[in-house]
Parts: sequence; structure tokens; C-alpha cells
Amino acid sequence: MPLIKRKKVKKEEPKKEAKKKPVRRRWLAGLMGKKREEKRAEAENQPLEQKMEESKYYAGPIIQKFVEEKPFEFPSGYGDNRIVAMVRDPHWVHVYWEVNDSRRAEIKKEVGDIFLQAKEYLRVYDTDSWESFDIEVTGGARNWYIKVPAPSRTYCVDIGFKLPDGRFITAARSNWVTTPLDRMSDIIDEQWMIPDWEKIYALSGGLGIGRGSLELQELMKKRFQEESDSGWIFSISSPVRKAVERPFWLVANCELIVYGATEPTATVTVQGRKINLREDGTFTLRFALPDGKQIIPIEAIRDDGQERRKITPIVERKTE
Repeated sequence: MPLIKRKKVKKEEPKKEAKKKPVRRRWLAGLMGKKREEKRAEAENQPLEQKMEESKYYAGPIIQKFVEEKPFEFPSGYGDNRIVAMVRDPHWVHVYWEVNDSRRAEIKKEVGDIFLQAKEYLRVYDTDSWESFDIEVTGGARNWYIKVPAPSRTYCVDIGFKLPDGRFITAARSNWVTTPLDRMSDIIDEQWMIPDWEKIYALSGGLGIGRGSLELQELMKKRFQEESDSGWIFSISSPVRKAVERPFWLVANCELIVYGATEPTATVTVQGRKINLREDGTFTLRFALPDGKQIIPIEAIRDDGQERRKITPIVERKTE
């Protein structure tokens, strides 16, 4: 008997049903989509004026740019026309200056083409006698240290141009400066404060009165020793004097202090010599006082020369 082949019948697999979203999620998604559509429709139908009004407050996206910072550089000039003087010490004055193009043009217009041959100079004045000396400026300098002739004097400095014919044209004049003395002042104050070193030493704890640090006690003790005229001090534990290992000696001398006041603008002479007044018109002088009679005429002259006053102290010293 012939063989009969059987066809294989494929079994159909049951279709997987798609998972259904929960009802609440579907509802929320539909609601959000609906709101987006409403906003889009509202924006399309928005009046033009309202769109323009809202656009005023929109600055656009922020874009941050990083620019390499350049180091600060002082300008070569400020367009000024000035010179400034400053005191460095009793013998030196420092000046710095700037002459702008406008001032240079004025000078050129005044003197003509000869200005092209001019050289830049500093002219230094002593304001008491108005004597002066010149310094040639070289190398395009804009500042200079000036050695002045004498201390305790008032100076001012001009910056200008010296022409080939010898004329000096001033571009600017500085402020006035006064150099200090290069020695101790001759002015002696009338009132002196003499500390009571023994009392300070005692209050610091040196004599058992009060309390103080050991360092302060030692400092006061040393100062008390220096200020003692007799060359000895009291011991902390004993009031007995310490012997001085040097010959016994004595020196005494006298000095005379003359002081007074007048109008600040007046001219005052003492023994025929003009003296400088303070800003309030006061003055103080210190004299050696040897044996004998000293006559010290003091005369004040008003600034207009119309009035004068004279006082003559006479002092006599006799040493025995």
C-alpha cells in the first residue's frame, strides 16, 4: 500500500493583547495635550500689540564671553600743563611736570619758528632773594631731582624753554616748598614737661607700690638711673646710696630765651638781624648768656612800613 504523507498543521499561537494604560494616566495625558493645543491656538490668535509688549521683557539667551583682561597701564600724559615740587630732604627737591600741546602751540605762536630750536629747561628760584639757576632737561624726562643750594629755604621751580638768543619762556610754575634744617632747631619751647620718674617708677611696682610687669620695672629703673643728676639711685631693697666711681665735679652755665609775638605780616629784627615768625606771629630765640651785660634790641615793622615798635631787654650776668 502506498504511503500517505501527513501535512503538518501549524498551531496558531494566541495573540498577545497590548497592555492597556491605566485610565488615570490616559486621562492626564489627554488633558495635558488639550492644554498645549489651547495655548498654541491662543498664541496664534494673540493680538500683535500684546506680543510686542511681552517681547520687551525678553532679553534673549544669555551668552557669557570670556575676554582676556589686559594689565592696567598708566597713560603717558593727562593733558595737563603743570609742574609740582616736593621736598625730599634738606638738600634735595623733587619735581614732576607735563607741558601739553596747547601750551607748546601758544609759545610757538608767540616766538615764531625759533621755538623749534629751543631746549627744555628747569629754572629754580630762591623766593627770598629770587636768585635762580637753570637745569637743562635731557632724555625726554618728566621728573627731576634738584640739589638746592641751602637748607631751610623756600624754593619754586619753572618749567620752560630757553631760546637760542638766551630768552627763557615759562610754560608753568610750581608750588612753593620749604626745605627743613639740616641740624637741630634753634627754637626752644617756653614750657617744658619734666616727668616725675621716681613716681612713675614707684607706680610700676619698682618701690613696692602697685603692681607692674618685670619688664616695665626694669625699663623704669634704667630711665630713673639716666635721669638722676647725682649719679646714684635708691636700691629696691635698701635706701643706701651707691658709690660713684668717678671724680666729684660740677658744671653750671646759663642761657637766655627771648620770646614774643606781633602781627604775622610784620617784619621783626633782633639785634639788627631779621628773624622768621610762626604762622600766628609768635617767635622764640635762644641766646648764650656769658658774664656781663647783654643788650637785645627787638624791633617790629608793620607790613606797609607806616608803624614800628621797639623793645630792648637788658640782661646782666655775674658769676661768682
